[in-house]
Amino acid sequence: MVISEKILNDTAIDESCKIPAESLMNPNILTSIFDHIPLTMILINKDGRVENINRAASIKLGMKKMDSIGLLGGELFGCMNSLKDEGCGKNRECSECTVRNSVMHTFETGENIYKKESELEIMINDRSATLHLLISTISIKQDNESMVLLIADDITEQKLAEKKVLEASIKAIQQYADIFENVRIGLYVYHLENLDDDRTLRLIAANPAASDFTGIPNEVILGNTLDENFPGLREKDIPQTYAEVVRTGQSRVLEDIYYGDERVLENTFSVKVFPLPNNCVGIAFDNITERKKAEEAMLQAKLTAEDANRTKSEFISNMSHELRTPLTSIIGFSDLLISENFGTLNESQKKYTSNVLRSGKHLLELINALLDFSKIEAGKMELILEEFAIQDAINEIKETMMPLAMKKEIELNYSINVKDPIIVADSVKFKQILYNLVSNAIKFTDQGGSVTMGINTTDEIISVLVKDSGIGISSENQDKLFNPFYQVDSSNAREYEGTGLGLALVEKFVEMHGGKIRVDSEVGKGSTFTFRIPIAFENKSF
Repeated sequence: MVISEKILNDTAIDESCKIPAESLMNPNILTSIFDHIPLTMILINKDGRVENINRAASIKLGMKKMDSIGLLGGELFGCMNSLKDEGCGKNRECSECTVRNSVMHTFETGENIYKKESELEIMINDRSATLHLLISTISIKQDNESMVLLIADDITEQKLAEKKVLEASIKAIQQYADIFENVRIGLYVYHLENLDDDRTLRLIAANPAASDFTGIPNEVILGNTLDENFPGLREKDIPQTYAEVVRTGQSRVLEDIYYGDERVLENTFSVKVFPLPNNCVGIAFDNITERKKAEEAMLQAKLTAEDANRTKSEFISNMSHELRTPLTSIIGFSDLLISENFGTLNESQKKYTSNVLRSGKHLLELINALLDFSKIEAGKMELILEEFAIQDAINEIKETMMPLAMKKEIELNYSINVKDPIIVADSVKFKQILYNLVSNAIKFTDQGGSVTMGINTTDEIISVLVKDSGIGISSENQDKLFNPFYQVDSSNAREYEGTGLGLALVEKFVEMHGGKIRVDSEVGKGSTFTFRIPIAFENKSF
């Protein structure tokens, strides 16, 4: 550990405020540093038993320091393997324990381990749970005896949230200076010479990692005040914060501290500030520049994707409008030709005209669906809410669907259990939801099958199901069913014609009404689509 001789020799400094060279070996300061570093730290002897733990470990493990001394590692963590058969280290599974093997490796080779992932199966409230750890080991000497310092960073929650935590360790007596020098988190120790003046914060210790992070050699800044070393920090109220930690004894965490000048590399840091004895303050900081860059890149990618999506939606909307006018004319003139009001058609002409009419209607259906979907994605689709009778909507769907069902000799059944006959919703979109679900059911049900629509209401919810005896859907395809343009049979020679947008629109319309839709199906045994929406929806825009 480097100590500035300037502090030792500057006669202008009040004698009572001087920090002698051996002060950093003072057990009080080193003990406090060790206890305040926000990582679980455990000192283990050659027998694999606990010699000491720091405050973070005590809190994390829920165990008093005095109760932990002499325990085996697995006993300290509550590892399941320490609770069965012959105990910690003696079961077959113990040979695969990363924590145990890492400690043994450092004892045997003297080689330190840095940030190695490990898992422990532990017992919490009589239930097993997996504890994810990032472990580091440091080989040290204490009274000429070999010890291993185990640093265990609990990343169980970080596995999901990628939460960054500080990693460092300092021990209570002289050999823990090795930890201060080797830990891969920047560490500074400042002494506040005058409690009433934050300009008297003077750097008395720094580890190599601090120099790596800032780009300034420690020997250049040791002995200087904080303002001399990093003048730009005063604009961020950093000196005031450090002094306040000394005066109050309350630790502080500072996130996203950006700093850089002509000497200091431009970086962003996460900083833990904690009080130390003798009016000193510890600064543990981690360089999170790469993480911030990654977050910025992800944000930029998201914005780019959203912009591209808006452009696509606008293109689809514009093209749909341009295509609908000529297509409407094609359908209209085809209808006139089929009616034979302007002349009789022979069989071939009728066949070809019917094909043109059918294809034109199918294309118009696709364009209308595309237009609706692009409006939803662009946030321009609105609900037109009104009160209407559920039975009226059902009757309209019955009349529309009956010819399709009769053509395939499919039995249409209706089970209506309506407590309140009136609902508040967008009647057009509500009927389109029903139309899409029932027409899909008929389309995918074989000749002579059945389709049932059931409706139930409560004081607040209307629940609608459409059940068929058709071909069914595999569980794999069910996960993709509501994706735009997805069709279960996507081959060029599909037996069942469709746009691939019907169910995607159904899901969007249901969600616009504050509802959810689900599907239950099994191949060869039919499908049941169920959606639930509020009886009286209030939000008027999507």
